[in-house]
Amino acid sequence: MSNVKKLGFATKVLIGLILGAIVGIIAGPSASAIGFIGTVFLRLLRCGVVPLIFCNIVLAVAGMGDVKKLGRIGIKLIVIFLATTFCAATVGLLTALIVNPGHGFVMTEVGEVAEQTAPTFSGIILNFFGTNIVGSMAEGTMLHIISFAIISGIGIMFMKEEDQAKLIGGFGLISRYIMSFLRLVMKFTPIGVFCLMANTTGTYGTDVLGPLGKFILTIYIGLAIHAFVIYGGLYAVGTHKNPFTFWKDIAPVWTTSFSTCSTAATMPVSMRICEENLGLRKEVSDLTIPLGANMNMDGNGLWYGVVAIFVAQVVGIDMNIGTMIVAILTGVLMTLGSPGIPGGIIVATTIFLQTMGMPIEFVALLAGIFSIMDMGITTVNCIGSVVVAAVVSASEERRAQKNDTPKA
Repeated sequence: MSNVKKLGFATKVLIGLILGAIVGIIAGPSASAIGFIGTVFLRLLRCGVVPLIFCNIVLAVAGMGDVKKLGRIGIKLIVIFLATTFCAATVGLLTALIVNPGHGFVMTEVGEVAEQTAPTFSGIILNFFGTNIVGSMAEGTMLHIISFAIISGIGIMFMKEEDQAKLIGGFGLISRYIMSFLRLVMKFTPIGVFCLMANTTGTYGTDVLGPLGKFILTIYIGLAIHAFVIYGGLYAVGTHKNPFTFWKDIAPVWTTSFSTCSTAATMPVSMRICEENLGLRKEVSDLTIPLGANMNMDGNGLWYGVVAIFVAQVVGIDMNIGTMIVAILTGVLMTLGSPGIPGGIIVATTIFLQTMGMPIEFVALLAGIFSIMDMGITTVNCIGSVVVAAVVSASEERRAQKNDTPKA
């Protein structure tokens, strides 16, 4: 019993993940009987995420005490988010060109897919603002919550110091209470992960590794390249630290995200790891993690790159350099304009294929196996936010040290 207590959080989660997969493969569809336990675990995590994110963003913004500093950090985040998503879409496209997931695949009859409307620039901007913050919180519409929290934090900056202290103290107290609640829930993570993995592997088994196995393999190869090469390189260059140590330090992030397939459920873990394991500036990580969950979806961007080549190879569309560039840029746009609903990436894939002039019938086919790849895609999305937080935090640290250095 004492040996079990000595195991780290990530190790326990990994054991739960492996055991769940084994049980799911052995038990088959019967394993779905315990799936509800995993669902309860996810719901408990998610119910604390919204107030935690709101309070922490307000505290992060108000704590900066300077609108210029907020603007500087915000610009850094957006530039890095877009750059890494562009790289992800490119990696996905190039990986698909090498693996050729569409060669030899024969399209069979699939269900009908309704056409969707492509997002406009104004529509993307409007997605950041809601009309009722209470309704947005109840529905978990994160973009509305984030924008309202940022504006609220800015508003606190312009209040009297005594009022600022009261509000910041109040939000801080609520934040600490919610984290205490989430830490309690997270103690049951290995059990929740076990049930979720048993349900997933029991439902899908190994049958998916048939005709579409090459497509799934392409996605995971691309995700691995992006995570270890792009993120590893960015972390090393941006922080001047060892990326191998980084992977060990953030183990709870990738084990939780992979097993839960939930960015929202992983956010409390990411924020804790940023503060406790990586020692990042709290105002940076508390702003980056929730913002990245909605704007830094590199896994999604990589998905679009692979989908473009896969569909083109199946139907015989010639993908020249110009078309590939359009596919990459469209994929980046889709990550920003994806509907904030469950399965939003599937809806966005319909828009993506329409924009590219490709048959949307493939969406129904890919939707059936997306859950298998969602584990990896969610993991890359969550890791990406932590990497960006580390890079921006290191940048702010260097700036602070430079300003503190007395001039000769």
